[in-house]
Amino acid sequence: MPAVELVHADGPGGAWATSVSTAVREGRTVVLHCLVEEWKAPDSPELSLLLGREHRRYASTRHPACRDRFVASRRLIKYAASAALGVSPWTLELAISPGGRKYLRGCGWLGLSLSHTGDLLVLALSATGRVGADSEALSRSMCNPALVRRVCTDAEMEALAALPAGERGRAMLRLWTLKEAYTKAIGVGMRLPFREFGFAVDDDRAVLHDAEGAPAHPVEWEFTTHWIDADDSYVVSTAQTRSPGHPFAD
Repeated sequence: MPAVELVHADGPGGAWATSVSTAVREGRTVVLHCLVEEWKAPDSPELSLLLGREHRRYASTRHPACRDRFVASRRLIKYAASAALGVSPWTLELAISPGGRKYLRGCGWLGLSLSHTGDLLVLALSATGRVGADSEALSRSMCNPALVRRVCTDAEMEALAALPAGERGRAMLRLWTLKEAYTKAIGVGMRLPFREFGFAVDDDRAVLHDAEGAPAHPVEWEFTTHWIDADDSYVVSTAQTRSPGHPFAD
């Protein structure tokens, strides 16, 4: 059984909620993906109640696309957490730590990480430890030599250079999303220079290395990459710790 389960959350009330509940209770990380269109909603008393203190932020957001993405992300978080915890979404309050990490008040043990790119939303949930997720559109180009030198370790640059030219863009996007996911999971964001750590990739898995190319944290962390949409339009990477127990364990 995979330690990470990828689920398409196509709106409130979908069958996906059962998959989320099962995965989290069995100690697996669940990664939900959806389009903003599937979760956006107009302003209403019901939405105000769901957003709680964040409704003021929503109301002050003038750009329609930003408003839609904000609403969609909050509805996704609360309905997904509701499925994982077995509680009403109306009882959940989202908060942000001083370091920028999102968490649910009273349920800080439920790790969550939100990412968006274009019309795509991604949410990772885990009851077994820290989790981070990041996504990018495969249409984005990141093979600028200056950027590669700033982001990649020497070992990663060698691995990229050894690939056929047509494969380097996809590989670079994968490395970028893995690094973003890891720094989100440890709560530092881009304050940790990306050249100070690297990844060796194999199929859909990756192993964390230090700046010199030696494996680091071989047991504590697990890293995965997923290619989603019918045409493999996006790359999504996750980082998660694997704690021995979780709140739902017998």
